[in-house]
Amino acid sequence: MESNDPLRLFSIQFFKELGANVYECRDYIEVTSVPLKFQKFYGKNEPYKLVFDKSLAAMDAELITPESYLLKMMRAYLDNVGDSVLLALNYPIQIDSFIKKNFEIHNCIISKATASINQNFLFKFTFQTTYKFQNEEERFVNDVFVDKGIVINPDLSEFTTSNLNKKDMDMTQLRDYYSIAKEHIKEAINKRTSIIASVLEDSLSKEIARVNSYYEQRVKEIDEQLSKINSSNSKSQKDPAVLNAQKQQFVNEKELFVQNEQKKHSLRLNTKLITTAVMLYPLYSVEAFFKSDNVTRLVIIQFDPLNKKMIPPTCDICKTPLSEIILCNGNHLVCRQCGVKCEECGKISCETCLRQKCSVTNRFICKQCGRVCVKCKAFKNKRFMMTDSVGRQVICRSCA
Repeated sequence: MESNDPLRLFSIQFFKELGANVYECRDYIEVTSVPLKFQKFYGKNEPYKLVFDKSLAAMDAELITPESYLLKMMRAYLDNVGDSVLLALNYPIQIDSFIKKNFEIHNCIISKATASINQNFLFKFTFQTTYKFQNEEERFVNDVFVDKGIVINPDLSEFTTSNLNKKDMDMTQLRDYYSIAKEHIKEAINKRTSIIASVLEDSLSKEIARVNSYYEQRVKEIDEQLSKINSSNSKSQKDPAVLNAQKQQFVNEKELFVQNEQKKHSLRLNTKLITTAVMLYPLYSVEAFFKSDNVTRLVIIQFDPLNKKMIPPTCDICKTPLSEIILCNGNHLVCRQCGVKCEECGKISCETCLRQKCSVTNRFICKQCGRVCVKCKAFKNKRFMMTDSVGRQVICRSCA
């Protein structure tokens, strides 16, 4: 069976919209976990095994044709529903795994990590579009998702859902977002409308050409008879007035047939909203403490699981977004370009913490490796320093 068969596609989308499980095979589809509301409406309990080819019809399968009872029930059910579904989208997150998946951690470890959640709204508007033409009818169901005023195409496969009470929801934005979805669905159905209109136009042109050809031939025959009567000046068995009346009758019939064909080839289109789903989805703010030796640094990571967007921390020096966690020994978060090794201890530091040279070795050393002599005020490697006799102040060996 063709996978793009309209009845098959409609059936699959219908049951998925109900929240049922749909197992697709080449020759049939099997539907389970059908909501009890539809089972009662249809009058038959699940599971449903559906086929779309008469040659595959069997006792354990229901054949779906344009005239089948189940198809009529599906369409009637859509015509009678208009519920607002209120749901929460749940996205479980393992914080340590999330951090390690998205960042390379180099000279530190995660000492503590927590996540707080803010909620945002996602609106799903389900529209049913009906095309009627040439005694045929096609129905399509389309979903439009609106997030923060923008139409999106989200992947919800990683989310679980739970029901919410109407009192938990703020519906004030619903009208504006419905207007956005309505404009989008017009654009979405334009392609199918254009295809059907093109087919109807071609068929109409052929039918009008056939009608015109037929009546033009009839009128031509009458004109030939009138011409013979007028040229011979002889009395004819046929009265010219009768022939002219018949000619006018053919002209009138042709117009009626053309109008009839135009009516038969007209396209009637109807789109209506059948379901609105208002969903809350989480926005995570991850707070992680990274520890390196005696240095601990808080890093905040924002994550939107619906749109797969993350706002990472930035380098304290150049403000570049980071994909690595590197701490300098002065408690700064740095990128590779801004991190420099201390020439004494070899640990990562930054330009803020590694801007002084030892006055003895003339090497750039970090604050942890150097001290300032209270007497000569020189910055030297701590190897050249000592405490005074009282043990309170640091002085270099030269001043001791």
